[in-house]
Formats: sequence, structure tokens, C-alpha cells
Amino acid sequence: MSMNQAEIDDTSGRRVLMWIYPLMVGFAGVLAVLQTLPLVLPIGPMYWDVLLYYDAIGRIGQGQHPVLDFFVPVGPLEYYLAAFSDYVFPQAQPVLLTQWIWLPVTLPVMALIMWDVSARGLKPAFGILLPFLLFVALPFNVIDFYPYPGTDAFGIYNRHGAHLIYLVAATVLFVRSPVIQTIVLSVLLLSLAFCKITAFLAAGPILLFGLILGRIRLLTAVATALVCFIVAGIVEVMTGVVSLYVGDIIVLASENTGALLPRFLTAASQHFNVLGAGGLLAMVLLVAALVGNRSAGGRTDGNLVVRCFDADWFWVGLLLACGLFYETQNTGSQAFIMVWPALLAILLKPMTGYGRLAVPVLVLVGFTAIPNVSTMLHKAARVAAVAPGYIKVDGPDLGPLGQASVKDVFAEQAERMRRMYVAHRDTYEAIAETEALPSFLQFSDPDFQYLLLEEMQTVTEAIKMFEAQSGQRFETILNLDFANPFPFILKRKGSYHVAIGADPSRALPPLTEKIRAAVGQTDLVLAPVCPVLRSRNTLEAYYAPALVNHRRISLTPCYDAYVLPPGT
Repeated sequence: MSMNQAEIDDTSGRRVLMWIYPLMVGFAGVLAVLQTLPLVLPIGPMYWDVLLYYDAIGRIGQGQHPVLDFFVPVGPLEYYLAAFSDYVFPQAQPVLLTQWIWLPVTLPVMALIMWDVSARGLKPAFGILLPFLLFVALPFNVIDFYPYPGTDAFGIYNRHGAHLIYLVAATVLFVRSPVIQTIVLSVLLLSLAFCKITAFLAAGPILLFGLILGRIRLLTAVATALVCFIVAGIVEVMTGVVSLYVGDIIVLASENTGALLPRFLTAASQHFNVLGAGGLLAMVLLVAALVGNRSAGGRTDGNLVVRCFDADWFWVGLLLACGLFYETQNTGSQAFIMVWPALLAILLKPMTGYGRLAVPVLVLVGFTAIPNVSTMLHKAARVAAVAPGYIKVDGPDLGPLGQASVKDVFAEQAERMRRMYVAHRDTYEAIAETEALPSFLQFSDPDFQYLLLEEMQTVTEAIKMFEAQSGQRFETILNLDFANPFPFILKRKGSYHVAIGADPSRALPPLTEKIRAAVGQTDLVLAPVCPVLRSRNTLEAYYAPALVNHRRISLTPCYDAYVLPPGT
């Protein structure tokens, strides 16, 4: 007796899953093992972005909560997941730990997607899974911010948003089960909302057109919305975090009201290789559909809108547009990986169905997909090649934060510049007053990031010595800089209600009475001066009204400090 189609699909799906699920388990196992090792990786541009997570990890470890107790530049779930990962893997290299914090969410979601997609065979299942694993595994952006090899700590949360949007696109284009769609989309929407709100917005058009074009059933959409509202409602009733988070988003939006067109132009120019090829691909696919090539045409069922728009050209164009929007807010991340599910859908169709345009379609798919992959692999290869010869940060008190390294010339440059910063502080004060940086690439320079970590070690030793000599213990600590890792390093509390990731130009809320009171009760406020920077001076001026009872001292040549006298 012959099997019916459902039985054939089920048998085929089980065979595919026999390959897929062991691969996923093995992938998770390898990454878990890597996080148990005290690995040392080269510092990359803007390495201090990773310090934001450890600022939050230290605070959460002392009982504080994102949004409720301190202002965060992105969603609170980012930091809870980081704290959980640090609890499980306290030895993990910081860039690797923060790169992989979403795996407890994204791997189960991918497993559900694979359960549905596997029924259509090995090619679509592996076609969705393998690129995702590649981009999740490697801690690099697809834009070069600096010519020297190093890991990319910059914009880690932007990459997390891109990974979640990739899963949204894969679900809309490939998952057919309404039950699995409801579960997956509910998890992804809540994750996007509490990861990064711009990622949530970028995923919106994908879901909207998925509903309009019938790839998401109305009942599925309603059920997903209900699940999200119920979960958000429960969280709000229990913690009040949702309304406060929305308030923080409004504050951030008001701080980032720059012209939109320049942002689109910047993002488009940086990713022109992908956007140019992808845009041309969408146009070629549209032409192929108009001339009647069956592979390029829309669905034959459904209403006129479905028949015209549920086609390759539309999905490629839409996902490119969503990626471009996301990049205007998060320049340099992995945003355009979200286009891959649409490209995979093209490759799975008979190429003869594209007629004479088959070769141009194949070539343009390659030009759209390959640049991001080749950039990632190139960066990974360079880091693997140079890392063994690099110099490790001398930071025994820094814990995992000291598991970073630089080329010897950058370590030498850091020491030279440190002497200049100390001996010619007035020069750097003058530069800061002009609102300029000593170098336009100051925060990307490996020597700056290396010196930052080295001086964090030095000032940590100085704090311990000061406490031993004075008998005063600093229970709360604030650092007047972009990040405040000292609560994590010293196992103390950070000042309540202040912003982490304190960028005065776009992520610093107004100084409220609550913030003023919290900073006024902070035992130790650090003021880094190697070098003096406009951003550091701005933060010092911002918090100055709260520091009137503090005594300013020179703690180290590179750190001044505001000390709150005992009993104040």
C-alpha cells in the first residue's frame, strides 16, 4: 500500500531532523565549552561597548533591575540574558559571552522552525539554519570600522536584533503551520520589543505584508497579538517595567531627533555592495515576472494583490528596505542577513523557470549574499591568524574583562600616549573645549581601548589601597564615562537611576531630582582624564549639581575622584 503525501512528508521530515537537531545540539555544545575557557581575543574598535553589559551585570548581581533602577540604552532583556550567561559562564571571554546571550531564545525558536521546514527537505532546512549559525557564532560586523584585526564589541545588541529579524523573515516565508507560527512569532515579537525597539519596528513591515499576502493567517495574527499583550500585561502588573520602558524609549527618541535622510544615505553608502546588487536583483525579478517567467511570478491562488505581490521581487525589495531602515539606527551591524530567506526561496525554485534571466538572477543572488559572508569569514581568519602573537591586558582584578589583547605596537603606543595625557593635560582640555577629539578615530583606536582597560586595573588597585589606608569603604561607585564597569569589578553597587552607556549626545536623560539624590549619595565618583574628552567633561558638568558635598582628589594620574566624606 502506497503512502499518502502527508506520510511521505512526515517521513522525509524525520530524516532531515536526524541531521538538523544533532547539528544544533553540537553547535550549542561547542559554544558552551568555549565559554568555560579563559579565552583571550584581540581588542577591536569601540571595545568599550562590551563594558556596558558588565556594568549591567554588576548592578543586577547587586539587586538592581534594568529600567526600574537604572536607565538603559536598549531593551532590559539584553541585560538579564547577559547576567544569566555570566552566572553560568563566569570565565567567558566578554565579546563571546555577549554575542551568544540570545541563544537560549533563538535556538529553540530555530528548532521549531526546523520542525516545520524539514518536511520540505534537506535543502530549505539547511539553507535557513547554516547562515544563521554562522552569523550568530562569529562576533563581527559586516562593516570595517578600523583596518586592524580585532573582535567587534561595537553594536552587539544591533547584531542581536538582526538575528531576531532573520528568524521573523524565515518564519513568514517558510513556516506553514499556524500553531508553530503563533508560538514562534509570539516569542520573537516579545524578544524584539525587549531587545531593541528599532529592531521591533524594522520587523513590522515583514509581518504586515505576511498577513496581507496570506502567509500569516488572520487567526494566527490575532492569537500572536493576544499572547504578546497578555505577557506584556502580566509583566507590567508584576513589575511596572513596561510603562517605564516605554517612557525611556520616548526619552531616547527625543535625544535622537537628527535628520533622517543623511542616516539613510550613510547606511546606503556603507552597504552599497549588498543594496546595489539586491536592488538590481529585485528589478530583474520584477521584469521576469512581468514577462511571464513562472518562477518569478506571484502565487496563482488568492486575490489580485496576492497574485501580484507575493513574488520574489517584492520580498527581496521589502527585506532590503527593512534592513536599510534598521541600519539607519544601528549602522554597521548584520542587518542585511534578513534578506537571505528571500534569496533562498529563489534558489529553491527551478532556475529554468526564470527563462533567459536565470543567469542574471543567479549572479545577482550571489552578489547580494556573498559580501556579508566573505567579510565575516575574512575578519575571523585575520583574528585567528594574529591573536597568538598579541599582548594580553595586565588586569588581574578585571576578571573576564581582562581577557583581551592588542598588538605590541598598540601597547607601546598606549604607554606613550598615557605619558602625553598626564604631562599635557591642559592641551587635551583645550582640544575638548573645541568639541573635537584628539583623533577622529579615538574610540576605534586599539591603543585607546587597551589603555582604558589598563587604567581600570590601576585605579581598581588605587581604590583598594585608599580604602585600606582611610578605613572608608565605597559601597556605591559611579564612573563619569561611557561605561561604569567598576560595580562588576569591585562587587559593589552602582549609583541608582543613572544611565549606562552614557553618551551625552544621544543617551543621557534629563537630570531629575531622583538622579541628583542618588548621585549625591554615591560614595565614590570616578573622573577619568587620560585623555580629557568633551564627553567626559559634559558628564562631569551634568552631574556637578549632585556632587557639591563630595571632595575631589587625584586618585591616580589618569583618574580624579569625587569622594563623599563619611557620615555625609
